Amino acid sequence: MTLVRALIPAALLLAACAAPRDGGEDSWGNRFADLVDPVVPDSLQGRGPALQAELRSDPAEFPLSERREVRIFFTVKNVSKRAERLDFATTQRFDLSVIAPDGKRIFLWSEDRAFEPVAASVMINPRERVEYEAVVPTRDMKGGGIYRIEAGLTGFAEIAANSQLRPQ
Repeated sequence: MTLVRALIPAALLLAACAAPRDGGEDSWGNRFADLVDPVVPDSLQGRGPALQAELRSDPAEFPLSERREVRIFFTVKNVSKRAERLDFATTQRFDLSVIAPDGKRIFLWSEDRAFEPVAASVMINPRERVEYEAVVPTRDMKGGGIYRIEAGLTGFAEIAANSQLRPQ
């Protein structure tokens, strides 16, 4: 009876590995990876991060005399093959800072905003993205310097990006 109990999981594994695959290379290694992938976290599989952040501004270089504000876009892309869930404790999803050439923070996006203490989740499907937009005032900037923009998801320090602004 003990031998039968030990053979049942092995038989189920073999049956699953023998199931036909949809496209891609058909090998025992790939079939086993299909079984393990949903069960084992990415960090244990030795793969890179599933979410990648990007930051861009419109425009990145501009004459201060013509701009009172600059639009910033913070994008989080899911580069994995499965949906990724992000859990947030409040209604805030991201934050953004502008750092002057002397290292002083001159703008914090969340500073004058109120966020509700409502927990929520955001799902990002494979190969899809979410994008957040912020408006940065230029009133404290001086021409000729390089200002660093830092943005990240709230509660996820590893999902962040940097960019630069060059007012003239």
